[in-house]
Amino acid sequence: MKLFYLLLSFAIALICLFSLQAVWFHYTYHLHSHSIEKSIDSIFKKAVEDEMNQRFLELEKNIKENFSDTDVCISSFNVDTDFNPAENNSVISQQYAMIQQLMEMNNIPFNLVGFDSIFHSLLQSQQYLFHYQINFIDSVGKTIETSGQRIVNGFKTTALPIINGEKIYAVVKISSPIVFKTMLAILSISILVVLLIITCLICETKIFINQYHLNRLRENFAQALTHDMKTPLATIYSVLSQSKNGIINKYPEQMQQKYYEVAIDQTFNLQAIVERILTLVSIEKKQLSLNKQPIDLPEMIQSLIDKFTVKSDKTIVFQTAYHLKDNCVYADPLYLQNAISNLIDNAIKYSGNSVEIKIECISIEKQVTIHAKDNGFGISFADQLKIFKKFERGAEIKRNRISGFGIGLNYVRQVIEAHGGKVAVFSKEGIGSDFVITLPSN
Repeated sequence: MKLFYLLLSFAIALICLFSLQAVWFHYTYHLHSHSIEKSIDSIFKKAVEDEMNQRFLELEKNIKENFSDTDVCISSFNVDTDFNPAENNSVISQQYAMIQQLMEMNNIPFNLVGFDSIFHSLLQSQQYLFHYQINFIDSVGKTIETSGQRIVNGFKTTALPIINGEKIYAVVKISSPIVFKTMLAILSISILVVLLIITCLICETKIFINQYHLNRLRENFAQALTHDMKTPLATIYSVLSQSKNGIINKYPEQMQQKYYEVAIDQTFNLQAIVERILTLVSIEKKQLSLNKQPIDLPEMIQSLIDKFTVKSDKTIVFQTAYHLKDNCVYADPLYLQNAISNLIDNAIKYSGNSVEIKIECISIEKQVTIHAKDNGFGISFADQLKIFKKFERGAEIKRNRISGFGIGLNYVRQVIEAHGGKVAVFSKEGIGSDFVITLPSN
């Protein structure tokens, strides 16, 4: 349940993050769009000024030609964007109107084509590749002349006065790619920050999930370990208690011997559990010391077969096959025997009442392969990916309530890898499993 709330919190955090990012992106987009609009408005004003300057130069040339004795020099004129002939009667406004009238009288009217060329050049200099339409209107707002592409919806620049109430303005289609281009740097930083936050959230969630999973595994391990140690201890205690009270002496000698053998066997079981745990700890600390020596593999396997045949309550049929160049393999006898013993023990434990186990040893080039094949419950593909991990057990094992605490196969993997070998499993549910140990031959 706690894991559910953790994942829910993670999902809510991501939703909030993306929502905030969306709001920020929307605000930033409109901010940059507004900035572009102001820039276009400024460019449009500059284009009007440049077009007027060109006509001023032409006016100056005409005046010089007509009045050769007069020294005339008109350099430029800045547009007063606040000019309104009906409201503003200032000296500048009067000069503006007079000069416009003078240009009209000299047959130098406003040139829309020239203005279009100037406006287009100024936009290109700012790398603004917009489609636009220029409208030249009269005093009542009726269109006199247009230039450029027809734009239905777009940004409308400030209408600037020309003469006698005539004005000019542009309608510009501001495309999203251009806006995004101006946002490229800040967008890149934003995306990197968001990715970093998401990565941190994912890592944090993984840590919490792993911690939760680890706690569950520890709890299961503690319960399984307690259960597996409780039965042997109870058996040993019962034998020792009856022996101390003299009760066991009343039984026939053969029965007494059987009780003592059971107690000794349970002691070995406890010792094996402790040795597995200590071996795994040593491997994790990289302190495992292997005493490698030549081992007669068939002899070792036969001794294990004899042991399991005697102690098991199930009907077991063993088959062996050896295809070895020689019978020896270099390994630590204690650890290798424990590893193979684990595989045989699992084959018996995770099978029905009638067990068939085939053990086959094969020499291939510089390797020795040991197969332990059974007719047990089998292992699902999902479980095959995790059963070699510490404290992990298959789903079929849990459903059948088979005792164990999930370190047997991890022990096998760690020991075989410490020998420079590998262990793998090939299995299908309901058919059986084939565990394969591969070891260097020397």
